[in-house]
Amino acid sequence: MSGIATEDDDMTKDAAAMSAPSAGYAEYRCILIDPPWQQEMTGRYKKARRRRATELPYQTMSLEQMLRLPVKAIGSAEAHLWLWTTNQFLEDGFILMRAWGFKYLAAVHAIKPSGLGNYFICRTQTLLFGYKEKCRFPLERYKPNVIEVPNPARHSEKWDETYRYIEAISPGPRLELFARRKRPGWDVWGNEVSSDIDLVA
Repeated sequence: MSGIATEDDDMTKDAAAMSAPSAGYAEYRCILIDPPWQQEMTGRYKKARRRRATELPYQTMSLEQMLRLPVKAIGSAEAHLWLWTTNQFLEDGFILMRAWGFKYLAAVHAIKPSGLGNYFICRTQTLLFGYKEKCRFPLERYKPNVIEVPNPARHSEKWDETYRYIEAISPGPRLELFARRKRPGWDVWGNEVSSDIDLVA
């Protein structure tokens, strides 16, 4: 470590201050977030490849917008954070985790039968795991950090296998941000579901 302050360090400090705990939020012990990254789509060819999307089917947010989400305020001291990211936004995933007051512990990888990519064929999606103040595993532990999954039914939709994996490790109450569907035993927030909480950035 060089000890030299960077722009990312300043951004993390500012976001941490903005997301300080406040009254009115429930304290969740499990928070799952699938951020709407501003991903650049490849495949804008004169003749589009069959089944390859050229536009994202949902609204996106910038890193600065996501940093303002009060994630720190909704997690208990023993909260687990599960954060989906992509190869393109892997570094930003770590920035968000730190800014929201969580410490990175491990990466879990969902492995698909097939994939796409420009330079490598990407068959994995990365799920970063972090904890808030106390790293405790009251349920299962010592699970492999890989989850075999089928190809998703629609772009960015996550698999039942990954929800079951998380539920086996992280106790409730549980919350999913940017949820695309309601799952039993979870509170949800997002513009594609009927949200259970009000979350103001």
